[in-house]
Amino acid sequence: MLKKPKQAPQKVKSKALFATAAIYQPSIHWLAIFVPISFAVAFIPIIRNEVGLFFTSCLGLIVVAYWIGEATDQLAERVGTIWGGMLNAAFSNLPELIFGLIAVAKGLGPLAKAAWTGAIISNMLVVVGAAILVGGYRYGTVTFPLERAKDAAAGLMIAATAILMPSIYAHAVDFSSEKISANDVITDVSVWLCVFLLMAYGGSLVYALAKSRVVGVFERSPLEQTPALEAKLPWSVNFCVGVLAVSSVLIAMLSNFVADCVDSITAGLGWTEIFVGAIIIGIIGNVGALMSAVLVAVRNKMDLSFEIGMNAASQIALLVIPTLIISSNVVGKPVDFLFSPPQIAALVGSVMIVAQISQDGRCNWLNGLQMLIFFGVIGVLFYFDPT
Repeated sequence: MLKKPKQAPQKVKSKALFATAAIYQPSIHWLAIFVPISFAVAFIPIIRNEVGLFFTSCLGLIVVAYWIGEATDQLAERVGTIWGGMLNAAFSNLPELIFGLIAVAKGLGPLAKAAWTGAIISNMLVVVGAAILVGGYRYGTVTFPLERAKDAAAGLMIAATAILMPSIYAHAVDFSSEKISANDVITDVSVWLCVFLLMAYGGSLVYALAKSRVVGVFERSPLEQTPALEAKLPWSVNFCVGVLAVSSVLIAMLSNFVADCVDSITAGLGWTEIFVGAIIIGIIGNVGALMSAVLVAVRNKMDLSFEIGMNAASQIALLVIPTLIISSNVVGKPVDFLFSPPQIAALVGSVMIVAQISQDGRCNWLNGLQMLIFFGVIGVLFYFDPT
């Protein structure tokens, strides 16, 4: 009896055609072209342009931040809930941390503080707001665990209050008759507050791990791999680690380009430093969290979207900012918790809106739209800020 010819070549050909077609579909990965363009503009004198370098570097940062988020998500899927949460805590705010370190090292304290402000408010308003808008538009009223929402909102209120207290103190107290300057007092107070904020972050990690053990949330051991899981996730563990390593180097170099071009942007385009740091850099650093939150909101997992945004904002306030302030004192270019009145108003307003929306564990697309509109209001005020 004659055997039927094998169809393997046809299958291989079909897969190749599918992969080729996928390449030409619109994707955020297309922005990767701006990474080599940024290096060319930075190092080839004949085409160097500060304004052009700023925009190409920002576009390159967007895709690199997305790669970090994607690699972290895929590693988290393999190692389980607890270890996955720790990975997300370590890498989700890596762009903000690296940019902050570079800005502090260059003596750009106001730019670094503006970026911190933007990272917190964009996580609360843009990441959570966009997820609520998309999820609410698709499913109507969406819900999330009320207890977790209250814990997250309370933690952010405490962190925001601790961050803003030195600013309020500096604006309210008259140091003209004192022997010590206001800057010295605020610097010392900021260092002590960093210690307490880091303690609060450590306590939140211990609480999360203890609670996970109580409820028995262990999906798999860190070393467990299954064929079904490997088929579902296209990136291997080694590839994810490689992406994180390469992306960290790229973010450091691109962030350095952006920091060097800030003066040209403020002088040439009339953008204020606080607008560049809080709005432009703040949004770029949260691209990965934004896309992750929106994607899970489309799957009607609003609780996960809420946690992505709120946890990222908490990590900025409790981990990234204290780390950067302590680092600035180590390198001899101290940065403190002295924020301008517009930054204070933006932080307080954002925390109040998130606390109000999350008080009953229910929200709809209008709430998401309101959060995005408020972020737009902040952006306009920062754009015209004269300080």
